[in-house]
Amino acid sequence: MSDNDFKNIKLPHFPESYWRDSVTCPKFPNMTEDIQVDVIIVGGGMTGIVSAYLLANEGVKVAILEAGNVLSGTTGHTTAKITAQHHLIYDEFIENFGKSNARLYYEANEAALHFIKENINRHQIDCDYTEQDAYIYATTVEYARKLEKEVIAYQKLGIDGEMIDSIPFDMKIEKGVVMKKQGQFHPVKYLTHLLGDIVEKGGLVFENTTAVNIEGKEQPTVLTRDGARATGKFVLSCSHFPFYEGIGLYFAKMYANRSYVIAAKTKQSFPGGMYISAENPIRSIRTAEMNGENLVLIGGESHKTGQGKKMIEHYKALADFGQEALGIDNILYRWSAQDLTTLDKIPYIGEISANRSNILIATGFRKWGMTNSIVAAMLFRDKILRTKNPYQSI
Repeated sequence: MSDNDFKNIKLPHFPESYWRDSVTCPKFPNMTEDIQVDVIIVGGGMTGIVSAYLLANEGVKVAILEAGNVLSGTTGHTTAKITAQHHLIYDEFIENFGKSNARLYYEANEAALHFIKENINRHQIDCDYTEQDAYIYATTVEYARKLEKEVIAYQKLGIDGEMIDSIPFDMKIEKGVVMKKQGQFHPVKYLTHLLGDIVEKGGLVFENTTAVNIEGKEQPTVLTRDGARATGKFVLSCSHFPFYEGIGLYFAKMYANRSYVIAAKTKQSFPGGMYISAENPIRSIRTAEMNGENLVLIGGESHKTGQGKKMIEHYKALADFGQEALGIDNILYRWSAQDLTTLDKIPYIGEISANRSNILIATGFRKWGMTNSIVAAMLFRDKILRTKNPYQSI
């Protein structure tokens, strides 16, 4: 059996994201001259684009600086679940940070979900949004007990969810927990629409423009690798890893994980919902729409970056799982993504340091960037407009 063949199911020869392949992304120039704006945003993924969108709609002059192409990083390689169910966290958060802070984390991510849904409805954005319940399931007694604690945490926090005994797949589980009325969408379709709105309102977008440093305090200037300079009142670091460390020492406060996704046509019809296993190796399942038909996304195989097996082995493991759960006709896409996790599992969003209040960062979303990026963008907007935000403390 060759490395590119698994039980007569061929894996695509080259890794490619369905999100990126199914949409023609707009192209933007690189920045060749110095510019002056109100807010410089470094990073052309979901956090940067939504931040620019919110600020541009408030009349703020913004510029996005992207080192490669917009939507080519983590945002273009996500599973795109829009949910506040960020695996088994709420019992842990209550224990470590208290009930009030755990509730704030939930509320912030629920607010992000509602923002996306309302924005789609208001502007009639065609991005394959569907409401879905989100499930975590356990196949061992050990993790079933953890799910029981998580359900108690849901009850304490007033989360709409409950314990279940089965899921509609060909697998036996011990327990599961469901969070009701979550969502999924096509992130690149959604954000491409927002990019058009940003440009229409006078925002600037630059690709192949790598930010390397910041000079100045009152009017910070972002220096680029090619020598052009962008000056503004605020700088937002929305890149995967903060491009500017300041005195934050973020390299010592986070670790990187890589995970994998295959997109397949399946023999069995998909029952609806979004699923993730409680145990390792993680198994994540959802659908996407392709030409009016379901494409099943199977993700997981997470490991610390640099510590995994050969990449092809991770894809084969996902194919094996998909074959057992739903039967696979054809695997059309495969891709991987790298995500950052903070030491306490809560993202870093806010001022990079106490003495640099006009340089803000957002990082460490722990694979749950579809809502956490919106939380970050709203926090950034409110900070710049000097508006109170109820989630700043968490």
